[in-house]
Amino acid sequence: MDYFGKESLRELLLSDGAPAVSVYLPMERSSTGREANRLRFRAALTEARRLLEEDYPADLYAPLLQPLERLVDDQDYWLYQTDGLALFASPAMERRYRLPVPFEELVVVGPTFHTRPLLDLLQGPEHYWLLAVSQKEVSLMHGTARGLTTVDLAGVPQSLQAALGAQLVRPSLTYHSPSARSGPVFHGYGVGKDDSKPELEKFFRQIDAGLHELLGDDVAPLILAAVDYYHPIYRSISRLDHLAPEGIQGNVSSWSDERLHEAAWPLVRREVERKQQLARDLWEAAYKKDKTESDLSVTARLAVGGRVRLLMTERDRRFWGMMDRHTGTVEVVRESGTDPGENAVELLDELAEIVILRGGNALVLASDQMPTTTGVAAVLR
Repeated sequence: MDYFGKESLRELLLSDGAPAVSVYLPMERSSTGREANRLRFRAALTEARRLLEEDYPADLYAPLLQPLERLVDDQDYWLYQTDGLALFASPAMERRYRLPVPFEELVVVGPTFHTRPLLDLLQGPEHYWLLAVSQKEVSLMHGTARGLTTVDLAGVPQSLQAALGAQLVRPSLTYHSPSARSGPVFHGYGVGKDDSKPELEKFFRQIDAGLHELLGDDVAPLILAAVDYYHPIYRSISRLDHLAPEGIQGNVSSWSDERLHEAAWPLVRREVERKQQLARDLWEAAYKKDKTESDLSVTARLAVGGRVRLLMTERDRRFWGMMDRHTGTVEVVRESGTDPGENAVELLDELAEIVILRGGNALVLASDQMPTTTGVAAVLR
């Protein structure tokens, strides 16, 4: 799986240069699905070419499509897929992300990248992180309702020995609790048994700092999976706001991904429900103060003025049309369906991007979680 975080999103939002092609596809993980994945991508490129031909000259879009067309015949690339593929190409940049989300098939060509499905990934209710920690191994996994996928770690120590190096004379820490009322007793082979907890704290600080850098301000819950006495020590030093209050306790180093997901998912659901309720509570409190808006056109004008604190949009709604990013003027061409061409943009996507770039937050929610029926719910500053 490829990592996609808030900085990755911001890079896409700030990219300048049309035409911008965004492709979202569901993928099959098994090797038997390789050919189906490849053909699905080829069909998406055909659709992208059709949309480009309508609005842009060939000398502008042809160089953009050439590397993507070569990718069709890259057998190794199609051999290793997760549940979904998100691909972005413009004259200024190209990015590809294999992600654990079975995206709905969608091809969008416009002046900017289409990113709202990735907001769903980053902030929606089917997304979480799992941190599994033992002395000998540290792993980070990305989870959805379908299961877990391991993420490559960068800047995070992979073991206690890697974190402390020469400071750790012998990386062996054990634990026992002599009575029900006593706290945990640590035994280590370092400079002394009383230094075992400080060694763990140094180890955990390095892990936490690496995760803080890697995950940025991602708001999805992070579930800690570790032996029981690690939990209070890690929580005492962590700077991660989205570390879930409940975790998985046990020696998880031998657990399968399936067992970890089964243990984590109920905790994730409770954390997600709590955050969704907080968003609804915020809406209700703001509504009583006349600080909300549910009309698309009005919300657009408020968004460009930096007036939107929190934007909630409905996952399965789309409005295609034109939006002036300076004035917020909106023209709706049609609701639902796929990209109609003629330089139309998906307006809920544009709206979410504008809110984020002006310091607000954007959530993508299911229809039964939305406080309005218009597809848009904005809490104002």
